[in-house]
Amino acid sequence: MVIQKSLTGFAVFISAMPLLAMHDYRCTDTCLCEEHHSLNVSSFDKAFEQGNVSGNIRVAYINQDNAIGADSYATSIGGELKYETAKFYHTSFALSTFISQKVSPLSGDFDKDELNLDFFDSDGSSFAYLGEAYIDYNYKNFDVRIGRQKLDTPLNDRDDIRMVPNTFEAVTIGYGGIEDFVFMAGYITRWAGFDSGEDISAFKDIPGDISATGEHGSHAYLAGVMNSSVENLDLQAWYYDFDKLAGVLYADAVYESNYNDNIPLSLGLQYAHYHEKSSSMVEGNVYGVNFATGYNIFNISAAYNSVDTQNGKIIVIGHGGGPYFTSMEEMTIDAISNAQAYVVSADMELFQNLTLSYAFGHFDGKDGLSDVEYEENDVILAYQFYEKLDVEASYADINDKKNSGSGDTGYKRGLVRLNYNF
Repeated sequence: MVIQKSLTGFAVFISAMPLLAMHDYRCTDTCLCEEHHSLNVSSFDKAFEQGNVSGNIRVAYINQDNAIGADSYATSIGGELKYETAKFYHTSFALSTFISQKVSPLSGDFDKDELNLDFFDSDGSSFAYLGEAYIDYNYKNFDVRIGRQKLDTPLNDRDDIRMVPNTFEAVTIGYGGIEDFVFMAGYITRWAGFDSGEDISAFKDIPGDISATGEHGSHAYLAGVMNSSVENLDLQAWYYDFDKLAGVLYADAVYESNYNDNIPLSLGLQYAHYHEKSSSMVEGNVYGVNFATGYNIFNISAAYNSVDTQNGKIIVIGHGGGPYFTSMEEMTIDAISNAQAYVVSADMELFQNLTLSYAFGHFDGKDGLSDVEYEENDVILAYQFYEKLDVEASYADINDKKNSGSGDTGYKRGLVRLNYNF
């Protein structure tokens, strides 16, 4: 079974990935979107002279206490350095370097399996690589981007939960010329980042899975439409073609309003249908519902997902953290047959800019022929020093309810991450 990590998986107020300006159509979650500079200049030289530098500096520590096997820990410093030119004839260029440098005195020994590899390559090495390298053309309501880039669609997303985000080698096209609608299409060939496999810094084929017939997947097509024509209601529908793996139809709707002007209410519904390709064993349906509310400094939410599959088949969450309401710090419904999952969570603002969150989740179903049942408890403490500097500390306790002794796959994971954004 795949365990997929997601720092923001149990956010109290769910998002239907609200519509944004055209230049942000690739980023359908507002909390992740970056500022874009679209200054138009009159010469090629000025495009470089008036370009923009951005990125982040990140220091992180992780510790994992496993029920079986060696415990591990690691510390890294790194981040992202990005340069993007101004637009000349509506066109800009961008390059972004991603870095994760091991702090050896505060990290475990690789040879003794004490080094946590979440920050490093499969051999425990530090890395630096070109995570973004694209050309972007934008004119009125039309935009196209070609090259390595960040994406945040339901089944392909950056999932920036360790040192570097996922990025994708892709062509993406967006159109926003119809009121209250944004349309997007894309073609993806490769990806890199924390979720992409053992060698984080290497771009590899997408989906990267091997079907039961031995065929390798090598690309993905996607098309989506987002709509906000109804007040307080955000809608979206997407279709993905994951080469030899599956065709996926995904849709959700989120209604957000206020009761008596001071009690926020949010109701979300989601559905996905997976159609198997090349005997990949990926086929089924996903249903989800999420409700959230709050008062003053206190918020609560409850989410439920059901996975309907037959003959041991499974669904997958795509490439990243996935769109499903019950995704937590570590656990999701990914690769569990006939899964049932629920998550309840709460958060409160202890002091100004200091937030404490707690979530409990229960997941059960089948992994192959075996029954599986997991419970997860998450605690997150987040503090915003000021606009550009924040720190987050999270603790996840995953309890394997079906196994004990040598078969226990449970663990406890702590993570502290300091971010400076510029």
